[in-house]
Amino acid sequence: MIVGEWEPHTCAEVEFTLPSADDRLHFDVSVSVEARWGGVGPLPPSLLDIAREGMARRAEQVSAQRALTASERLRGELNTALFRWERVAATDVHARGRCVSVDVDEELVAAVEMREQAQRRHVAMSWRDQQRRHDREHMCAVLLDPLRATASWFLDNQDKPEQVATIAQSFQEARNVLAPEQQQDSAGKLVDELLGTADEAMRDHLVRTLRKAFAEYGRQDLMTRLETPREDEARE
Repeated sequence: MIVGEWEPHTCAEVEFTLPSADDRLHFDVSVSVEARWGGVGPLPPSLLDIAREGMARRAEQVSAQRALTASERLRGELNTALFRWERVAATDVHARGRCVSVDVDEELVAAVEMREQAQRRHVAMSWRDQQRRHDREHMCAVLLDPLRATASWFLDNQDKPEQVATIAQSFQEARNVLAPEQQQDSAGKLVDELLGTADEAMRDHLVRTLRKAFAEYGRQDLMTRLETPREDEARE
C-alpha cells in the first residue's frame, strides 16, 4: 500500500524550539505537519501528537548542526529533511512536514556573529604566529649553516655567480658571530657538581670511590678537587 493513499489525513501547523550547534541557543521554528494512520483499527486521538514528536526528532538532528547565524540555510535543510513520509518509531503513524519559518533573536545573532569573527581572527593570528615561528627557526638554521645560506642566496641571484664567494664569506662571518657559545663539560666540573649535590655520607662514599679511580688513571688534578676542608687543615 502506498502511504500517500492512506486515510484519514491530518494536518496542523506546530511550533518547535530546536537546539542550535551552541546548546545554550535555540531556533523557534514553525512547521506544517501532516500525519497519516497506517495501522489497523480506528484513528488514534493522539495521531497528531505522535506525528509532532516524530517531526521534532527529525528536525533536531538537522538544527543541532547549525549555528544561530545560519537560519536561512536551516529552513531549506529542514524542508529537505522533513518532506518525505516516514514512520514514527515504534508506531504505525507516518508523518511529513514543511518548514514555514525559522525565527531567531536578532541580538543573539549579532552576538554570535561577533564571536565567530573573533574566533576567525584568533585562528588567523595563531596561524600567522605559527608560521612566523617556523620561518624564524628555519632562518636560524640557515644562518648557522653558511653553505645552505649561500645556496639560498644563489637560488635568487643566479645571474651573479661572481658574488658567491663574497656572500659565502659574509655568511661565514655571521655564523661566527651568531653561533651560540659551546659550553663543554669538563671532568672537573662534573666532579664539583656531584660532590655539591650529595649529602655528607654520600659525599664520603663518592670521595673514596673517585679517589681510587683517579689514582688508577693518574689524574692528580682531579684528586685535588676531592680534598675536603678537613683534609686541608690536617695537612697544615
